[in-house]
Amino acid sequence: MGKVNSNDKVIYEGHLTLVQRPNGTSVYDVVVSKDAAIMLYIDEEDYVHFTKQYRPAMEKEVLALPAETLDKDGFSPLEVMVEGLEEECGVSIGKKLVKYHGKLNSTDGHDTEYVHLFSAKGKGKYVGQRLEDTEKIEVVKILFEETYQMVLRNEIEGAKTGFLILREKLSREGAI
Repeated sequence: MGKVNSNDKVIYEGHLTLVQRPNGTSVYDVVVSKDAAIMLYIDEEDYVHFTKQYRPAMEKEVLALPAETLDKDGFSPLEVMVEGLEEECGVSIGKKLVKYHGKLNSTDGHDTEYVHLFSAKGKGKYVGQRLEDTEKIEVVKILFEETYQMVLRNEIEGAKTGFLILREKLSREGAI
């Protein structure tokens, strides 16, 4: 979990998050979250691999790139995300296919979470999903250009997913 200051009042402690009130007297709360990772995987036929699953916070099914909470001790963000792609989408890829694009704040106004950004392109090996009993994830594959248009039409609302799609488009156009 993120940094917990002994002067901060703990408001709530859950499985993946902790809510604390800085210095015990502030008028705002801070959500202390575990960091995460997200992967834009584009296969050899230019299909982006998405996960579609129900998200209680949004009260609907959400189409997003595969992502994982960094909650496995001893594993780097890269290792967690390569394993996460295999678990969620059923695709095994070599670490050499993966590029790291840094990290970003999820919600810097009230959450400590950083999300590590990865992309990979190329042929993977389909090995089948390895979902936990509580997970129900549908894999959806969409051609990259259609994915880009969906982001522009705000049909894909996730900021991290949109960021990686837009970054890939800029890369394809030689802007970065």
